[in-house]
Amino acid sequence: MSKILVVYQSFGGKTKSLAETAAAGARSVGAETVIKEVSAVSADDFSGIGGVILATTQPFQSMAGGTKSLFERLWMGRDKIKKGIRLAIIICHMNDTKPTEDSIKAIAGHLGLEQVAGGLTVKVDEIEAGKESARQLGIAMAQGG
Repeated sequence: MSKILVVYQSFGGKTKSLAETAAAGARSVGAETVIKEVSAVSADDFSGIGGVILATTQPFQSMAGGTKSLFERLWMGRDKIKKGIRLAIIICHMNDTKPTEDSIKAIAGHLGLEQVAGGLTVKVDEIEAGKESARQLGIAMAQGG
């Protein structure tokens, strides 16, 4: 079973709850998980992981600033990141998620991360309903897909 890094940026706790639920899903099938807030993550955290779940808010219809800063730090340490690490995205949103999804996919591709199908978008007023999908995403990541 692989180790899953769960990274989140959350302003009011909603995105954090989705990240925690995804991590719980991964643990429920035997994966080791590490949960970190985006400001505490560096390229060193990508050592020995099989996948990463990135949960971010989407203010102003774009990637949250802390998430962008994470990618900038990862770019500086990109030589430490093994190519082919699986990536799943959770976006907590109020508006169209396409700009955020496109930005994350492009940057992740440059870092050598491989996005798995079926990222998750959850409207901010539908968090409780989105938790089951987040749990299933965690399970899928732990099982390699």
